[in-house]
Amino acid sequence: MHRLPSLDGTTGTLLACAVDVVGPDPEVALDEFAVDTVVCLMERDDLDRRFPGYVRWLDGAIGGSRAVWAPAPDHGVVRDVEAASLAADVRSRLERGTTVLLHCGAGYGRTGVLAVQVLASGTGCPGGRDLEATLAAVRTARPACGPQSDAQHEQLWRLCGDGIEGPSREGA
Repeated sequence: MHRLPSLDGTTGTLLACAVDVVGPDPEVALDEFAVDTVVCLMERDDLDRRFPGYVRWLDGAIGGSRAVWAPAPDHGVVRDVEAASLAADVRSRLERGTTVLLHCGAGYGRTGVLAVQVLASGTGCPGGRDLEATLAAVRTARPACGPQSDAQHEQLWRLCGDGIEGPSREGA
């Protein structure tokens, strides 16, 4: 479990982890880390194999304040409009002072992309920070957290880099 950088001007807390922390018993994990809302970025098939009880919990918790299930393919992305909407939702929760836990399988790629979107500025990124500085801050808080594929990298630059292509991925 890692605490990610704070969103300027808010009292909410943004956390990140792998599914192994939440999947075995979501209520215990949420209570242990004082989490108000979990945002699951995994697809149903991936969860069904490993944590069928967590799938049932998510199905029952959706629509309330405890869970948001926004599946994205491993190393992939969802449509830009969906990504921007989810980032705005997480930001809104942080502005209300809630603790939000983001996770995907390992808690790096999809989780990092969403975290950066929440904290950065740009058309689809409501946070107000420079993209490169935000990515560096997220990776300082959770090493290797951030885009894990060309598709994820490109989406971040489309949404948070003011539509510019962005720097080379070498060394990323």
